[in-house]
Amino acid sequence: LGTPPPPLTLDNSLATIMGSVFSSASGAEEATTSIEERVEAVLVKKKLLELKQAKMQRDIQLATNIARSRDMVHWMGGFLTGMVTINVLKAAVLRTGSLTISSFPFLAVPAVLAYQADLAYGTKMERVYHETRTILKKEKHWFNEPMALPPYLEPAYRQLQDTHNAKLIMLGRQPDKDWACFKKDMTDEEILDHSYPLTRSLASHQYGLLYSDESIQVVTADENANNSSA
Repeated sequence: LGTPPPPLTLDNSLATIMGSVFSSASGAEEATTSIEERVEAVLVKKKLLELKQAKMQRDIQLATNIARSRDMVHWMGGFLTGMVTINVLKAAVLRTGSLTISSFPFLAVPAVLAYQADLAYGTKMERVYHETRTILKKEKHWFNEPMALPPYLEPAYRQLQDTHNAKLIMLGRQPDKDWACFKKDMTDEEILDHSYPLTRSLASHQYGLLYSDESIQVVTADENANNSSA
């Protein structure tokens, strides 16, 4: 018949109830912590995707501006070359004298019309598009470099980047290069060292910055006045 179960006493009942309560509370706390971690991971991933999209839009906009400026430079260079060629032909070959300022509108207006016609009916936008891709893919500019992110985002970034590249490799495509880095950002001294001399001069006189080869000191207007009077 086997050994009969031990008699149920009040102490045993209380111990069983208390154990169940503590076990339920511990399980609920672990579940809450797990949910919070998953929600935090989702929010961090969403933030990283937003940063990546914002960087991509900024890079495309800057590269497009450069490409359009290059196209304008080509047209202006062609116009000036044509002006010089006509002047040389008129002065040296035809000996009818060089072009005067009154002739400028008759040459500039057709050049502007041709530029707008190329934009409206030609292949200007296709050329600008291909130039933009070349700038983004093959040229070295500050906006093509990875953007600096806080170090605490690095684990989530690595996981997101590895997952994304693994999917690209499965599709037979090349993995994307890193779009973010986690190295120490440039200090104020390094930024000012890379600026133009005029910028350093304006910073020294207008913004209360005392620049030297070793470091940069920020002083208030009162301190600057006291030093001048002393």
